[in-house]
Amino acid sequence: MIDVVDEAGQRIDRYDLMCSEIDNDVGPEVLELIDRVESGKDDLIDADGNGWVAYITRDKVWFESLYNDGEGGAVTLSQYKLAVETYLRFLSDPERKPIEVDFPEA
Repeated sequence: MIDVVDEAGQRIDRYDLMCSEIDNDVGPEVLELIDRVESGKDDLIDADGNGWVAYITRDKVWFESLYNDGEGGAVTLSQYKLAVETYLRFLSDPERKPIEVDFPEA
């Protein structure tokens, strides 16, 4: 599970859609999609998963649930990339120890 929390450890609601999308649909292939946008090969990628679509552009990433769990939740590409990289690092740890990173505010 991934959450973005403040210094007091309280979940920051505006990142909930991103976290839900990452928890449910993200795998290593998403980093390849991010790289395609960062390199300019694509302007917009609709990363369609099992329950979510992440719309990835150089300026922002936003989310749409395929099951009416929400829409919106725009974050910067760098925020999304950091969250995805951190989540994949967590999944690769056999002990699944919590990982804390400084999360940049937009």
